[in-house]
Amino acid sequence: MTTESSTARPGLWHPLGTAPGHPLHEIDGAEVGNGVTLSLEIGPKSKVGSDYFRAFLVAQGLGRSSEPFLWGLMNRGPFPGFNWVEVTDSTNRVVMESGDEVEIPEGIDLEVMRALARLVPTGGHLMVEYDSRQRSSTARALRAQVPPVATPVGAMMFAAGCGVAFTDWYISEGGREGSRKLQGFRAIDAAHEERRGREMLAALDAFMPRLRDLDWDIQAAVRPLADAAITALRERFAIPDGPMGPHGG
Repeated sequence: MTTESSTARPGLWHPLGTAPGHPLHEIDGAEVGNGVTLSLEIGPKSKVGSDYFRAFLVAQGLGRSSEPFLWGLMNRGPFPGFNWVEVTDSTNRVVMESGDEVEIPEGIDLEVMRALARLVPTGGHLMVEYDSRQRSSTARALRAQVPPVATPVGAMMFAAGCGVAFTDWYISEGGREGSRKLQGFRAIDAAHEERRGREMLAALDAFMPRLRDLDWDIQAAVRPLADAAITALRERFAIPDGPMGPHGG
C-alpha cells in the first residue's frame, strides 16, 4: 500500500488528540454505520505540507480494526484549489480486535466518503484512488470511457457533494503521483453547480446509447448509477425528460 509503505516507520503515527484544533477532528468518531465509527490517526507532513492521516473502524462488539482500512492526505491553503482531501489507498477487508475478519459493506464505504467530503470546503476537491482491489470495477469502467459519475467511486463522490465535475488522473507523472485517482470537485456557487450539472447530464445522455456495447459486467455495474445520476440532475435543475444538448435544454 503506497501511503503505508512510505510512512511505516515507528513513531510516525499519533492519535488525533495530539493535534488539537486540526480539521480532521470534525470526523474523528463519526458514525459511518449502525454502531460503527471512524477512528483517525495523524502522521507526518508531506513534502508540500499536507498532513498524512489513516483511518480505523470501531464496531460495537468487535472493537477496533487491528490495521487501518484507509490512508490519505489533507491540505488547507488558498481558495479554492488548495483545499482538498485525498484517499491514497484503501482496503475493504479488515481484522477486528475480536479476531473477526470482516468485509466493509458498500453502505459504510459511502458513509466514509460522505464523512471525508465534509472536510472539503466550497471550491475544494476530493481525490480517491481506484487502483486498490475493491475499486477494480471503477478502473474498468473508466477505461471503457464511462462518465466518472456513473462509476462506483464517482457515484459515491457525487452523492457526497464532491462531484460537480471530475478529472481522471489515470497516468502517474513519472511515478511520482501515486495511484490512479478520480478527482471530484465541490461547486463554488449555485451557478457553477448548474452549469457543470447540465454539462454532466448532456454527457450522460450521449453515453447511454453506447452502454449496450460494453461488457455485460460493466453494464450491470454502471447502468443503475447512470440512471440515478440522470434522475438526480433532472430533478435538481428542473429539466424535463429527453436528451439535452451540450448547452442545456
